[in-house]
Amino acid sequence: MSGLTLTPKVLFLALPLAIPAALWSGRVQQLLPAHLQGYFSSTPAAPAPATFRSALDPLPYNCDDHKYTTEIISLDPLVIYINNFTTKREAEELVMLGEADFEDSFISRDGTKHKVTGRTSSSAPLEPDLPLVTCILSRARKFMGTMMQPWEPFSMPQLVRYYAGQKYDLHTDYWTSHQIMNDGSGRRFNRIASFFVFLKDNFTEGETIFPYVDVLDKDRERGGDLEELFKGKVSRGMEKGEQKGVKFKPITGNGIFWVNLDDKGVGDRRVIHGGLPVKDGVKIGMNIWPRKFYGGV
Repeated sequence: MSGLTLTPKVLFLALPLAIPAALWSGRVQQLLPAHLQGYFSSTPAAPAPATFRSALDPLPYNCDDHKYTTEIISLDPLVIYINNFTTKREAEELVMLGEADFEDSFISRDGTKHKVTGRTSSSAPLEPDLPLVTCILSRARKFMGTMMQPWEPFSMPQLVRYYAGQKYDLHTDYWTSHQIMNDGSGRRFNRIASFFVFLKDNFTEGETIFPYVDVLDKDRERGGDLEELFKGKVSRGMEKGEQKGVKFKPITGNGIFWVNLDDKGVGDRRVIHGGLPVKDGVKIGMNIWPRKFYGGV
């Protein structure tokens, strides 16, 4: 188109509009670093084995018309901010579904639960077969496109709640060693990616921080300002008194998606993250963890 010049800042702001189309067309792999391209395929997925529920089965909850938008935070590692991943009503109902089941949070390793001092929140599982939960998981599956095959499952989705003073120190969502399924199959799995969705934001501070996802130098090269570009949803992080990485302001219904593993199943330490202490109020979010199998099938 003659007469139109795409400045670096205009190009950066236009990228989020291209993401949904790129995910479905296969062009997204052209944007990603080589070690992530193998996860996205433009070829049709193989039919799901009969023992798994297909993502194409009819949903018991009508959520197909829901709309959200995306904004790229980082291409390498891949981190995407999702606006309106759930509606406010869906967020309220999800919280209600898990309200009676909150217990002290733990970490899972080798099939056992471990309580750690760096995680002081409480958590509640959400049964995947509940209509609204099925809806949200289907939305997450469609977001991932061919990165997740129809027969590949999610881990149990989880609500997490933070009261004043509670936090989750820096950690990764993936395991350094693939975990063994407890169904006797011998299959090994890991969390290929993560969604964290904010469901309740009537609190202060308590941001989610990624100290090694540092887009600030790139942002300055584009001539833009991080907080201005993302309208306050993303700001400069802080670690041990130094400005470092990025942090996300919790906004009800919005979420973060990031890739944990490369196409060989090796974890990316750059996506280490944490939940900063809540100053006052109550923070509630939802963890969604897509699984990928690695041998032993």
